[in-house]
Amino acid sequence: MNRRIFFVLTLIFLFGIVPFAANAQVQEQSRQLRILVWADLDAFPGSFEENTEAEKKNTDKEGEDQFHRMFGFAIERTKQVAPFLLNGMINGWKFEYTPYDKRRGVKEFWEFDEIKPFDKNMNPIEFHDPEAMDGKLLSRAYCNRTRQQQIEYKRWCSIVHPHIKGVGRGSVEKEFDGIKEACSMALKEAVRQYWRTLEKNKPKEISGTVLLIRDPRIYVRNGQYVVDLDFFLETDRIIKYTQF
Repeated sequence: MNRRIFFVLTLIFLFGIVPFAANAQVQEQSRQLRILVWADLDAFPGSFEENTEAEKKNTDKEGEDQFHRMFGFAIERTKQVAPFLLNGMINGWKFEYTPYDKRRGVKEFWEFDEIKPFDKNMNPIEFHDPEAMDGKLLSRAYCNRTRQQQIEYKRWCSIVHPHIKGVGRGSVEKEFDGIKEACSMALKEAVRQYWRTLEKNKPKEISGTVLLIRDPRIYVRNGQYVVDLDFFLETDRIIKYTQF
């Protein structure tokens, strides 16, 4: 029974040894974000299989109730995750970073947050073509940028914004917070690795903003979410130590 599900899903769950980008080619994202996505299902008794004509006579209401009992957790989880990831791709994230410095006795400090909340009325998400595959729910999520957001995206794409990338991890037991933690750690690694190539000495403090680009690559390994992300970077401030 093919069912149309209208809920938000942009997180790619791929449970295996090797992460897999759902769309191998980077799509043109200046106007519309289109992401092929997965959601893992612990129990999946064939709700997306074709029914016989007799079975199709059952009421749609009964089928929908059964569907939501089976997939309610996945739906609620993706409603949390989707705005978070799309916000990183549309409005961006901000960060502040103080690198660890043993010689100076400086502890590492890291903080990141959304630049502004995701507005689902401004950027509604459509969820298309749900399909069952290998115990997972495959679907396509669409979200359009506004005209002003298209202009802002083109600004981000200029050569003055370097492309950085990083991998982060977060505990599966933390659920959605574990995903956010993994994204945060991926961004921290990306910022740290980039500035290591430019600065011989550790800066005292770095702050800036990033725009999440390409498809987020998120999978699970050894009880942890593993996130592989790409960004455009805009550095707002670098404070250097005056004494060495």
